Amino acid sequence: MTERIGMSLDKETLQLCDKYAAEYSRSRSEFIATAIRKYVSDLELGKQKNIIAKELAGEIVKGSEAGVTKISKGLFRYAVEVEMIIMILSELANIPPKIMEEYRKESIRNVRRTRGKINLDDLIARNNREFAEQKLSAKGSTDDTIADEYTVDDYDFMEDTDWQE
Repeated sequence: MTERIGMSLDKETLQLCDKYAAEYSRSRSEFIATAIRKYVSDLELGKQKNIIAKELAGEIVKGSEAGVTKISKGLFRYAVEVEMIIMILSELANIPPKIMEEYRKESIRNVRRTRGKINLDDLIARNNREFAEQKLSAKGSTDDTIADEYTVDDYDFMEDTDWQE
């Protein structure tokens, strides 16, 4: 049931009303009624703490679950490849535990520094540079082994030890 009312609008607002009412094939009354409902809806929505509609929230959850699944599968595949590399290297190298500990610390520092982005060219260049430095420092020794020490700067990169779990 509709009720007839009188209202006053400034000229500019009335022109906007007529323009959009015509554009969306509505009468002036229908357009004003819809505008009032939308405005009231916005006011009510502003009162609520949960401003995302339940349907939208459900779709966001579905989308994020699919993304988490893709990321998890990718990380699993990556972990398998890393594990294979570790197994191969452990078969080939006889590295003392103290040096392994230093390698782990440097690896943590590098991953934090690069935020996990691995660039093979950078790794090869860094390893070649370190190998050359080690070879130079071991040149004075009579045996053919690479220097027994692996130096790491004193930067405190071990903020927590959760990575060991």
